[in-house]
Amino acid sequence: MNTRFCMVLPAVDAREGMVLARHTQALLREQELMMSRFIPEGDLATLNRTAAHGPAPVPDGLWRVLDTCRRHHRLTGGAFDIAQGARRRGHGMALLHFDATARTLHFADPGIQLDLGGIGKGIAVDVVRQYLVDQGVEQALLSFGESSVGVIGAHPAGDHWPIGVEHLYERGRSLHRFELRGGAMSTSGNRDGQAHIVIPASGELVEGCTTISVSCPGAADAEALSTALFVLPSSRRASVLRNYPGAQAVEFAYLERDASWTVEKRWQHE
Repeated sequence: MNTRFCMVLPAVDAREGMVLARHTQALLREQELMMSRFIPEGDLATLNRTAAHGPAPVPDGLWRVLDTCRRHHRLTGGAFDIAQGARRRGHGMALLHFDATARTLHFADPGIQLDLGGIGKGIAVDVVRQYLVDQGVEQALLSFGESSVGVIGAHPAGDHWPIGVEHLYERGRSLHRFELRGGAMSTSGNRDGQAHIVIPASGELVEGCTTISVSCPGAADAEALSTALFVLPSSRRASVLRNYPGAQAVEFAYLERDASWTVEKRWQHE
């Protein structure tokens, strides 16, 4: 996934930790092979090549991932959308034809490609977290590129893990803190001049230097919700958040003034 994965296991000895780390690495490689659109022999890349030509078979693991994406598409009113095509109105998951009986998927438009970059890290964090819980781990911090974070239990020195939202341009400066106990956090946004998130309703890119960070019980939920809130106007966010009980969110906007960055908290939901 072209991102560094970090894992902190405070109550695990070194030998057991190395075993868990090796198994975690294998799990992450499996997840990447399944969800990456850049690995030619992977499940998603294969589906992207074949589904426009007719109903294409979907392996069970990828089917579960796509089913998760369909759920978030519904919960966010279409604001979370993994189907990308030529950037114009009408391209999106509404053009995906799923056959649950045959476990096949057909793209109604040949320009569509599926991109799990907005949720794949969260799904992988949830997979690793469940593996560690199954192995009896009671405390852990998992970070995928610092933009997708999941925890198990509480911090060894307190009743929660304090997870900060870091300033984009000042390393080590925290703008906001989520207090996680068995939950997850995700951040979506743009650096200056690096717009990359598409508004599904219009096909346009979200412009501006802005971030939205979200805490949720699950990392995949947090990834989907942070992406959806990022593309939605503030007037529509409350209706989506009602579908994610317990979620918290905060938005920061960056303004360049006199060769430095001024940051302001633009919106918050608790």
